[in-house]
Amino acid sequence: MTGIYLWLFGVCVFLVLYNYILYPLLIISLSKIIKDNHIVKNVENMKEFPTVSFIIAAYNEERVIQKKIENTLSLDYPDEKLQIIVVSDGSNDKTEEIVIKYASKGIVSLHNKNRKGKSAALNRAAENATGDILLFSDANNDYDVLAIKNLVRHFSDNKVGAVTGCKHIYENNDRQSSKGDGLYWRYESQIKLAESHLGSITAAEGEIFAVKSSLFNPLNPALINDDAAITFDIVRQGYRVLYDIDAAAYEEASIDLLDDFKVKVRMAAGGYQTLLLEWKTLFPPMSWFSFTFVSHKVLRWLTPHLLIVILVLSLLLSGNTYISIFALLQLVFYFLSIYGWFNRNKPDLSSIAYIPMYFTSMNVAMFFGFIRFLTKTSTVTWHKAER
Repeated sequence: MTGIYLWLFGVCVFLVLYNYILYPLLIISLSKIIKDNHIVKNVENMKEFPTVSFIIAAYNEERVIQKKIENTLSLDYPDEKLQIIVVSDGSNDKTEEIVIKYASKGIVSLHNKNRKGKSAALNRAAENATGDILLFSDANNDYDVLAIKNLVRHFSDNKVGAVTGCKHIYENNDRQSSKGDGLYWRYESQIKLAESHLGSITAAEGEIFAVKSSLFNPLNPALINDDAAITFDIVRQGYRVLYDIDAAAYEEASIDLLDDFKVKVRMAAGGYQTLLLEWKTLFPPMSWFSFTFVSHKVLRWLTPHLLIVILVLSLLLSGNTYISIFALLQLVFYFLSIYGWFNRNKPDLSSIAYIPMYFTSMNVAMFFGFIRFLTKTSTVTWHKAER
């Protein structure tokens, strides 16, 4: 029995290390060796621009929607080629009232008093869009002035069906998630860049996601992770989904890490929903896309389970000196996580406590997301974080 425990312990440790360290090193190394034949146009040399329908999904965004519209209007893109749509799903604050004030500037307002979820809202917006490119965005982020041009330049390649941009987190010590989210998205950015270079990324950013309108198919309104569904659909049609690190979107982190926790729970539940719907595409992971998706995303969703097994087996195998030391290190790590969580309001919280706390809390959130998926308690609507 001890031999089986040792084997299982080794497999679980390897899978966690593979997901967080070995796979990123592998994919980044390969991207530096293998030549990408995709030709990227220089924005300054672009003479022809496709028509773009810029779709802003909003729910009770009265605090940020005006800033978002002003940011969108200020972007460097030909006015005659840009349609701006704000699709307000179930908002009962002043969001719609604010959006209507911009009608004279060409802003299209699609307000629905019944809240049906983001996927349903995006379908409604797509039905009213006239652009060759659908650009999906959220209400709480700001785009770099050249973001649209950086995204659409890739569509001159007929093999490209969608392009996502780079998500940045504003540094703000008053927001508990700022440091952790900032580190996480910088880490993810390098992986996505490598995946894009080698074929297609495994997950687009719904906050900045450009899709050929001719390839967009209406989403199942019951879907939680709309960006994942679109990514799978585009890849299934035989097109690439790319990542442009220069197409930048900026947003504030959650004020309270608990809000960030709730978002991660919902996204993890959506991840398992995606896994259930797409398992025939992913298993066995014979295609390059399925291999990268399992390596990057599926193992990430399974990490909470693996960590639990590793800790339990470490304690069971504590007769082994090395494993007992490893068990002690885990206990110290989780103690620091608990300490960090209960002291997360302190602006001077040391990274020694913050990083374990952020890592652990996000994995606990993913585990809760798994529970919500199993119990079917996750819905297409969600608790809105304080802006």
